Amino acid sequence: MTMNRRKFIGAGAGAATLAWSTPAAWAQSRAPVKIGAFGPMSGNAAAQGQSIRESVEMAVNLKNSAGGLLGRPIEVVIGDDAGKPEEAAVVARRFATRDQVTLAIGSVSSPASLAAAQVFREEEVPQIVVSGTAQRITTQGNEWVFRSAVPDRKLVGDMVDFINEKMPKLKRFGFLYVNDDFGKGGFDAFAEGAKKYGMSVTSEERYSRGDLDFTGQLTRIRSTNPDALVEWSRYTEGALIHRQIKQMGWDLPRFGSDGIAAPAFLDLAKDAANGVIYPTHFSPATSSNLPTAQAFIALMRKTYNKPPDYVHAQAFDAINIAIAAIERANSGDRTAVRNAMRQTDHQSVRGPFKFDQKGDPTLVTHMVRIVDVKETDARS
Repeated sequence: MTMNRRKFIGAGAGAATLAWSTPAAWAQSRAPVKIGAFGPMSGNAAAQGQSIRESVEMAVNLKNSAGGLLGRPIEVVIGDDAGKPEEAAVVARRFATRDQVTLAIGSVSSPASLAAAQVFREEEVPQIVVSGTAQRITTQGNEWVFRSAVPDRKLVGDMVDFINEKMPKLKRFGFLYVNDDFGKGGFDAFAEGAKKYGMSVTSEERYSRGDLDFTGQLTRIRSTNPDALVEWSRYTEGALIHRQIKQMGWDLPRFGSDGIAAPAFLDLAKDAANGVIYPTHFSPATSSNLPTAQAFIALMRKTYNKPPDYVHAQAFDAINIAIAAIERANSGDRTAVRNAMRQTDHQSVRGPFKFDQKGDPTLVTHMVRIVDVKETDARS
């Protein structure tokens, strides 16, 4: 018989922390409620990490100014995983043991989110993944993980449905993707979903994260004469890919992943982004019919003088869902909070939000088309 690491720590210095997790001690204590938030605060995805931080701190500041959570202030503990799985695991262990967070929010990439989830599962800490879309995050029987992002299989399936509805003549697709859980998940989901409409992949090309030159892969894809190109990348590599497509003088319909749905993509790609269509979790351009979204956009502009991106929206939903779960649990006990998470019924900034049995959100995918280096609603 083995002893859970968190319970073992609780037998020593952590015992006091576990003691105030009981309802009576919780009601009497004025110690802050600690919530961890982590992501790539540095590295080539730092813009997305900053979005997590901004949304979480904005929501927490509002809650604290209104009296806090169950009469206690909320303290946000920030962790930087630099987009690396090994760093995410270190952050997760620190959150669980040293910082004693009640719940953790993060990360951005699927590999980092998965690495953290393994630790949080061992330590029995509820986790809300902000942007990791790899399907297997929630299909490994981990009862401690929930997700704010729509998983890649649904994102891709909704994009395939959109292509068939709006551009039914497109049947042959070249596919370029980053060779990790995120990219491979996107490719597998597309190849599977395309079959029902008679679509096929003419060429499958991969690259390693951090690569700068994609002309070899693009040239090989071009030689197969596809009707359209799908590239499943994050914003840094995605911007380079579309700039290199333009430099090649290659004009064809292009589709991207939710990983390029960040302002930094447009800043880096500039007019090479024009015409690209991608699924996204949130965009002001696709949210005119959502009053909660409009209020959120106004709050972001007031607080940070800029519109929110999709990671802002995912993180804002995650922190508000976390706060509501702690309130329902009326306790800092991690198991009680996890159980309360399963009863989530939240009017999020992306629409009505519930968790399914796996911990994934039941949300509708937004579709964006870039026109004049700006997002527009591709469905309109």
